[in-house]
Amino acid sequence: MNPLLRVTIAFVIGILVPQHWPLSTPMLWALGTSLGILWFIGLARSRNRYLLGATTFGVFVYLGVLATTLKNESLAPTHLVHFRLDSIQAYRGQVITFPETRGKTHRAVLEITHVKLNHYWRAATGKIQAYIDKTTPRPAYGTELVVLGAPQQVAPPLNPNQFDFKQFLAYKQIHFQHYLRRTDFATTGNNFAQWYTRWPYQLSQWSDNALKKLVPIEREYAVAKAMILGLRDDMDSELVQAYSAAGAVHVLSVSGFHIGVFVAIIAFLLQKLKAHRRGRWLYVALTFGILWFYAILTGLSAPVIRSALMFSLFLLAEPLGKKPNGENALYGSALILLAYDPFLIFSVSFQLSYAALAGIIFWQPTIYQWVAAKDWFLDKLWAITAVALAAQWATFPLSVYYFHQFPTYFLVANPLVVALSTAMIPIALAALALSAVPFVGSVIGWILTGITWLLNQSVVWIEQLPSATLTGITFGKLEIAIVYAIIGILAYCWYKKEVFLVKVALAMSAILVVIQGIHLYENNTQKLFIVHDIPKQTVVSFIEGTRAILVADSSFFASNQQPFSFYLKNFYDLHGIREITNISLDKATNSGMVRPLPFGKLIVWKGQELIIAERPISTLPAHFTSSIIVRKGAIKSIQKNVYFEQVPLIFDSSVSSYYLKSLAQKSPSSLHSWYFTFQKGAFIRKI
Repeated sequence: MNPLLRVTIAFVIGILVPQHWPLSTPMLWALGTSLGILWFIGLARSRNRYLLGATTFGVFVYLGVLATTLKNESLAPTHLVHFRLDSIQAYRGQVITFPETRGKTHRAVLEITHVKLNHYWRAATGKIQAYIDKTTPRPAYGTELVVLGAPQQVAPPLNPNQFDFKQFLAYKQIHFQHYLRRTDFATTGNNFAQWYTRWPYQLSQWSDNALKKLVPIEREYAVAKAMILGLRDDMDSELVQAYSAAGAVHVLSVSGFHIGVFVAIIAFLLQKLKAHRRGRWLYVALTFGILWFYAILTGLSAPVIRSALMFSLFLLAEPLGKKPNGENALYGSALILLAYDPFLIFSVSFQLSYAALAGIIFWQPTIYQWVAAKDWFLDKLWAITAVALAAQWATFPLSVYYFHQFPTYFLVANPLVVALSTAMIPIALAALALSAVPFVGSVIGWILTGITWLLNQSVVWIEQLPSATLTGITFGKLEIAIVYAIIGILAYCWYKKEVFLVKVALAMSAILVVIQGIHLYENNTQKLFIVHDIPKQTVVSFIEGTRAILVADSSFFASNQQPFSFYLKNFYDLHGIREITNISLDKATNSGMVRPLPFGKLIVWKGQELIIAERPISTLPAHFTSSIIVRKGAIKSIQKNVYFEQVPLIFDSSVSSYYLKSLAQKSPSSLHSWYFTFQKGAFIRKI
């Protein structure tokens, strides 16, 4: 096994250990001391390779544990998690990310420096995801803010299989959020950002403004901005879905492909330097500097850092007389990145980026040799196709696990997308460089607009093809492990020309079929109804087999599918829902599933009844024994009526949190039949 791969695996194991078995500081140092002694013993007795290898592996496991513990900012005694939020009167913090405008807010991360307790300022640490009202001027990077009130802890997911936004932010060391209106904060006039950290953000903002003038069509501007600057705040969700369906969503984020094209442009411009022996180091220095500047400009995302690191290693190899080794660069860059931020291992983009690159490095050369095309164009086309096949095979299990879909026509889409994207990047950079030159900048801008339009139209056309996306396919963690084991075994058998492990792969395939069959049976026989926890909405799912009826406020269906995608889609995919019927609560009829009542609505489904109380209510029909969803207009009448103390009531988040928390605190303990979704999560009943 490659030594770099071995220590990287050990380091990853060390990262995972504290997630399940947190270690105290004394235990951590005692473990480190013991491993250090064992490692030196193994080093002294170098003849014992197994002892030295085992202790080296253990040392890197320990280093992974140590790096994860040191990176966990919440362990600091001054961190915000150790303060009572209701005692915080105000806090001071700095804007540490470039604010992005999305929807009705500017989004930025604040790093806390002080909190105000009992009229005194105290030093504090921690990060807050701030949502600043869009009517307020967007604060600059590095600006210090004084904020009234206290932030809120990020809420955990309250619906089954909902995206865990709390955990997502926690991996970025963000545990709090705050919505800020114009009157909630003020700037102190201080900006603590250093010029070398502020300048890339200022250049990014200048580039954004220039790009907006160069590409006047909104949709094309959003795609060009995402591809060149790594900013996706103007992307339309429907267009993102089109790219996803075509298997080309990766081009919308600056990644290895973009960095590769960028490096190729630099190499072309500086090729004369490279030809001279003394100019090689100058070529490396200039390329290195420009490469990392572009990486900083585009936000230093995990795929960008990985690509920049790998290209940096390749750049240094040549003047040092070393042969570039993709395998070592892959493992080495992963180890460096994880040492800097161990929590990157939980990032979807990090996992997909490294899986795709591993597939390209190990499988693309073999796949490319399957077809020997004599024509230059066909050869290049097959080379691109081989890259797409290798990357798709390597990322397929992860894509299914996270997104529950697979792009059917990725082989058709990738050559088109790669060709147009490769043309876009140098033209966009040229347009930005010449944007101040009259006429020339405008002409290049229109050329860029045309290519981007053609790229978007190609992707939309592919999405509209029949069965463009296989949806509803799901893998659990066990299935991912089995699929990757099968792929690994078959690859080993192919390279080593051995077939004795094929039987193992077939046996594992049979196990996978059995597991999927069990899931299919469970999904086909399920029957349940769910009262979801959706802010300011009443949303109820009635599920039988693979069909679902979704009953909700009309505003839920008129919001471009975003609430459904965030709160419900994952659950529907995992439960194999193939057919969804939407019914609005506003369209109640006497003969339909949703029927009007004097005080609200009655929902009748498969012999089950559910009341939605929207107005004051005194009693229920004598025959009615099922649950009631209580909305704001009915709360006061229910709270004052002893009759409802033993009636099963469900309070969802269509009611404001103030009313719900007040009611939950005042309710006597005997009201065991009352259910608050903001406390317990979605109400689920199997029928």
